[in-house]
Amino acid sequence: MIISMEQNKANPTGEIPFLLHAENTSLTIDLETTFHIPVHAYSNGQTTYNAEVCGFRVEADSPEELPLLVDRLLRGLVNMARLPTYVFIARRSRQMYPVYTVGDEVFATTPGGPVFRHVELAKVRDFLSDYLHAVGELGAPGKSDTLHVRGINMETLGLIRPIFYLKKRPSSAGDNEFWAPVFLADDGQSIYTYAASGKREVDLAGGYEALLLRTQVAQALMAAKRLYENFDLRLDRLLPDYWAQVQATLKPGPARLVYDDRSLSVYQNGRGIVAIEHRRSEDRYSLYIGRDIDDLRDRTAYDFVRRGLIGRTEEIRIEEVME
Repeated sequence: MIISMEQNKANPTGEIPFLLHAENTSLTIDLETTFHIPVHAYSNGQTTYNAEVCGFRVEADSPEELPLLVDRLLRGLVNMARLPTYVFIARRSRQMYPVYTVGDEVFATTPGGPVFRHVELAKVRDFLSDYLHAVGELGAPGKSDTLHVRGINMETLGLIRPIFYLKKRPSSAGDNEFWAPVFLADDGQSIYTYAASGKREVDLAGGYEALLLRTQVAQALMAAKRLYENFDLRLDRLLPDYWAQVQATLKPGPARLVYDDRSLSVYQNGRGIVAIEHRRSEDRYSLYIGRDIDDLRDRTAYDFVRRGLIGRTEEIRIEEVME
């Protein structure tokens, strides 16, 4: 790794006065890649400088000290000739755990502790969560804290937040949960996720790309015999701005799903039908997908029972929408 520093011509006197250029010559499998890592300056009586790599920060009194610190940090983060694909972050403690992708597997590491491996990212998160609860690192036993996931911008090595997730719940004994974060590409021209041993990517298309990516991933999982029913895979926790783009591609349906004093709007999407749940506590949107309104009601009701939102599937009703 060859690391050099230059003044940030776009912001020479602002919060990012310098950029570190880290040229990968032999450290990882991403040969001939150059990362451009921002150097931040903070002043509180005395100016200090810091840089972040995959969420891990180094700090110094002068910018000239940072290249060596970043080099050491990069070498410490490399595992099996790879930089992390994701980072899990404990919500309260802010501790971070790198996650790597090698072939069909993803694996999470812990400082001086065990490594957790599985083909499904969801299972790795479960294994890591159970371990961290057991050792008291993630709060008291009983799931009092959660792990959040972030991706890695391969231009700056900064953390990026998912714009939504693809998710399926186990449908039978021996089946695994599937859970994959979806990110906006570094160039802002596509969205992508990792599934079925590969990167799945779709160009932006005014909101249509979200359901197109879902279909692409569903087909890949079905080919790998890791998904048995197409509509078991759904979109979960869309950010509000992104949901607005997806919503514009859907047509209002002739019915809605009703339970207690609440309702879920229903939309048509090609040959499928979609119900929308607004998770108000997170201000995110989750989509349920079905072949028809009855299939959609069943899928939504089963998940609501699982989550404890209703006691019986019959509590969700189909109500026609008057034009």
